[in-house]
Amino acid sequence: MMRVFPLAAALAAVAAPALAQDRRPIALAPDEAITIRLDENGATLAREEAGRAEWRSHDVAVARHMSGLTPPKAPVQASAMPDDPSVPPEDPVQPGRLRLRFLSIAGQHMMLVLENGYDRGIVYRARMTRDGNQTATDVCLVMPMRYSYEHWPHTIERIELSDIRFVPWREGDPNPCA
Repeated sequence: MMRVFPLAAALAAVAAPALAQDRRPIALAPDEAITIRLDENGATLAREEAGRAEWRSHDVAVARHMSGLTPPKAPVQASAMPDDPSVPPEDPVQPGRLRLRFLSIAGQHMMLVLENGYDRGIVYRARMTRDGNQTATDVCLVMPMRYSYEHWPHTIERIELSDIRFVPWREGDPNPCA
């Protein structure tokens, strides 16, 4: 006869969801997208809506702006959009999700759009594959309940995001890049 101890059963039930957490990297080819839900530590709980990345009107304005700039020599926090009333507003951020879209800009530049629907900042590591070689690339913190745009002035065959995790961030804090 097997004896079940209430404390052991309770601990097993609490630990069980942790086993389902997904720490695998998220890989995207050009023009692919995925939406993920994260647990309290940033581990992926669910991968949803994987498929083709769709351009939104604000993305087009950001892509035009970024691809027209001289590439910086080091990562920069943000490339602010000019104050132009003709620039369409961003769509509302979808709460409780991290949406990733990897977009090719006319086959010459690349842009990663990250939509952070959480109340904390998100940091991650990224590796890009270019000409068959994989290298790390600099990325910036994704502020809470906002869009973040990463831009590269060359083509990329694939981008892989890993070590996704939450960090505290409040309005007025710096937006570090690493």
